[in-house]
Amino acid sequence: MRADHPIAFGRRLDATTRRYLGRLADCVAALPVLLGRYGEGRAYRPILARMRNVESDCDGLKLELGRLLTDAAGRDTGGVAEWDHRHTDRMLELYERLDTIANAAEQFAGELLAIAPTRRGDCLGGLSRMAEIAVAAMDELERVVGEFIGALIRPDDGGSITEGVSTIRALEGEADTVRDEVIEAAFGREGDGTAVAYRQLAVLLDGVLDAMEDVTDRMHLTTGVEGWPEIEIYPDCDYRPLRRDTFPS
Repeated sequence: MRADHPIAFGRRLDATTRRYLGRLADCVAALPVLLGRYGEGRAYRPILARMRNVESDCDGLKLELGRLLTDAAGRDTGGVAEWDHRHTDRMLELYERLDTIANAAEQFAGELLAIAPTRRGDCLGGLSRMAEIAVAAMDELERVVGEFIGALIRPDDGGSITEGVSTIRALEGEADTVRDEVIEAAFGREGDGTAVAYRQLAVLLDGVLDAMEDVTDRMHLTTGVEGWPEIEIYPDCDYRPLRRDTFPS
């Protein structure tokens, strides 16, 4: 990116980030579809293939963002917080954290197909519930990160994303509860290989939401760079899990 095109830099960063977030959301959105098909005994392997294609797209967009940020380091980016090497490193770390979401989703899907546990309605129902929560959290994260990037590109606007971050963390807490219920249901009968398999799957699926929460932590650390705009990330109050009936059964 040439230094005489600061507006183009901001537009490209914003547009490419939104494309990247959209593909990450597509990957997460495939999880409840995969679990639904598996539970019904329908063809589910094509869903994993689709997720792997989407994850590959995410890798390509992440590389594109990396090149854009690296080229911008030390150049005039039109008021984007005195862009320099420190800022580039922090943003690259943020995109790396985002990438772990797709990786975690693909890992869960791969393990589900590899293990192919005996179908237990209570356990699969809990996993499906966790997947729906992950979709809701990813929708919120997509909006939050988009606003965060927008604030970096237009630093005079400032901004706060505390409400979105609180929602993501509450959703992650809800998923933890459902994870524990899945594990309890799995071991409610005799502890066997199937119970162990469902415990592993519940932990892996919970990792998708953990990865989203890690992104909010990374955004918070990123705002600590001197010279960057003030963006409120964390609220002053404690986070409370949302009610169970907030999400579809």
